[in-house]
Amino acid sequence: MKFADEALCDFGVADRAIWVSPVGCGGLTDSYMSVSHILAAHGRASAVATAVKRLHRQAIVVASQGDGDLASIGLLEAIHAANRGENITVLFINNANFAMTGGQLAPTSWIGQQTATSPNGRVLHEHGAPLKICEILNQIEGPAFIARCAIGTCKQIIETKNIIRKAIRNQIDGHGYSFVEILSPCPSNWHCSPGAARQRIADTMVKTYPLGIFRDESRRAWIEARHCPEPYTPAGTAEAFARLAQPIKPSNERLLPIAGDVSICCSGFGGQGIMTLGRALSQIALASGYETTWMPSYGPEMRGGAANCFVRISQDPIAAPIVDVPDYLIAMNAPAFEKFSSKVSENGAILFDIDRVGDVASRSTAAKKYGICATQIATQAGEPKSANFALLGAFLKCVGADLSGFRVNESMKLLANHWNAIEAGFGAL
Repeated sequence: MKFADEALCDFGVADRAIWVSPVGCGGLTDSYMSVSHILAAHGRASAVATAVKRLHRQAIVVASQGDGDLASIGLLEAIHAANRGENITVLFINNANFAMTGGQLAPTSWIGQQTATSPNGRVLHEHGAPLKICEILNQIEGPAFIARCAIGTCKQIIETKNIIRKAIRNQIDGHGYSFVEILSPCPSNWHCSPGAARQRIADTMVKTYPLGIFRDESRRAWIEARHCPEPYTPAGTAEAFARLAQPIKPSNERLLPIAGDVSICCSGFGGQGIMTLGRALSQIALASGYETTWMPSYGPEMRGGAANCFVRISQDPIAAPIVDVPDYLIAMNAPAFEKFSSKVSENGAILFDIDRVGDVASRSTAAKKYGICATQIATQAGEPKSANFALLGAFLKCVGADLSGFRVNESMKLLANHWNAIEAGFGAL
């Protein structure tokens, strides 16, 4: 880090440099640096550095990550940042163990290395081979500069300084993604003196991780062709928020006569259009001038498992989409009725498909119950797969909606395609 800090100062860019490091040991980074510092979540330094660079194109962004961070939880982020050729500099500190948490086996621990979780040494057929990040990144097209150096002998230290300066200079000149792996000693977890740790790098570690420059090219064309948002300015941000704060004129002001905050649970089997039903409710809410949220349940829905989603509609901004006690339940099968009917507010209502719920609907509930033969109604309306929209029509009737003046605009093709089923369900209640 000292070499990088010196380079940033020598190149005259320290005032526009931003350092990104993960939480943990990286939390102390700003104590050693002369530049601005951002802490990222574990493994996410490359992603955060990408965002910072794209928002602040003139900034010099350097990310530092350890091997337990980048080569483990952060490997995917690192690979994608490199593959995109982001114009950032990444310093990868490889000391072959999870240093902060006690020296456990890391993806980069060499064969035979003893750690807190491999007291007999890393075994190939038990733990797999060490990950060689430079070699991995050298297989993809995006990176401009890839090098591995070491903090071992005096010669290696001098080479490391020059390579770090080269990687930072590349970013200043707009050549693209630069990656430097630095083999670093860890006397505490290697259980040896600092001198012995440095010697171990020179004698042992470099056999697994050969030093050198793997790639030195330019991706300037990538950087120049990349679209980036306009640089951040306080005035521009204030103007953007002012535009967002302007109310959108609703296209159907009287469709939903809802006061306060109303929540709806839509539930059934995957394939019945539960998620689509929730989206349609949100479209109607937006068209009527309300705030709305749609929170789907993601699980085995596409394979016919239980599916549900929650919709909130309010006259005021909605703080969270979570619904504990829904005002309305739209149940498209018996399991949905059984699971959610007892959770509906006593002042609410339950709408269900008689064809699918059956005798389960006869059980006592605090909320009112309204059943229609949604599957049959949709079939008669010429849309046999639109029982969900028939129930949507019944819901609109239940809340006192007015369909006569409803206007379907370009953003409501979902409703327009199933309007016959909606009207049929509306008239059936």
